[in-house]
Amino acid sequence: MKLGRVLATLVLILAVSFSSICSAAALKYGDRGDAVKEIQSYLIAQCLLNIKANGVYGTETVNAIKDFQSAIGLEADGVCGDETYKILRAAAFDEIDINTFKLGDYVPDYELEIDDETDTPKSTGATIGSVLSAVSTVKEVAQYAGVGDVIKLGMQGDGVIELQNKLIEHGFLEGEATGVCDKYTVDALKDFQKSRGLTADGICGKRTYRAFDGGDESYELNDLEIPNCVRVVRVEATAYSSAQAGLSAYTAMGTLCQHGVIATDPHFIPLGTKVFIPGYGYAVAEDTGGAIVGNKIDVAFDTVGECYEFGRQWIDLYILED
Repeated sequence: MKLGRVLATLVLILAVSFSSICSAAALKYGDRGDAVKEIQSYLIAQCLLNIKANGVYGTETVNAIKDFQSAIGLEADGVCGDETYKILRAAAFDEIDINTFKLGDYVPDYELEIDDETDTPKSTGATIGSVLSAVSTVKEVAQYAGVGDVIKLGMQGDGVIELQNKLIEHGFLEGEATGVCDKYTVDALKDFQKSRGLTADGICGKRTYRAFDGGDESYELNDLEIPNCVRVVRVEATAYSSAQAGLSAYTAMGTLCQHGVIATDPHFIPLGTKVFIPGYGYAVAEDTGGAIVGNKIDVAFDTVGECYEFGRQWIDLYILED
């Protein structure tokens, strides 16, 4: 059962009045109301937002919007304007494939009937509340995990059964597979990820699946003791790719922007510094960015899909000797 199959039945609501977003100013930090609740529901449906849709455009919503914008190549300003909203909604309703989407690709328009006299959307008898009800159904469906899907706390389905069987097989989980990703499953998954040198976030994505199959790089960390490590710093990491529209193929140092490169604040981590990132590998600080200040870094990937999967997370960065 896939999210898209259920979402297809929800497209019938497209004639709903979206004037709260389409005809009003962009949504930003501090805004409140049903329009905010709507975009939060879309973010939740894509596992980008981990709070309840409360209608308050707070820091969590800003960061989730930034992650989405960064993944699709928009300016990551955390403001939900017309373009961000249009693509976000199409992604939530499975009308575009966010992993392959590029700016300029076709995005379905919303069929709004405009009143000729008032030049505003005609009332369809539906309300934002009815849309939120539909999105609530979407969120429930999003909790289903098929085999190979990204799995996190609270999800259930055949994919969770397979994950639990893998954890049992590798000796990290006791008992039988229940099909529900509960706290015990997440804790076992974190232990497995640590044992393979992955980021122990308790979320099973592509890298964790590869690790189960022995196809991912495994680092014998010995309690995260990295050879030639001189210090460890805690940093907030985001991801970027030269495949994103508007980004250069070259770094600030003139090297190719590719896997193995990170952007840093040179005052915090000087350019040329060699580092190790669990779950990513070895990298060199060769790039900078306007939003990369202090203990923030940007990790380079070869594809936008990998950036989307990485998202935003706090990680331990291992600074290595020259």
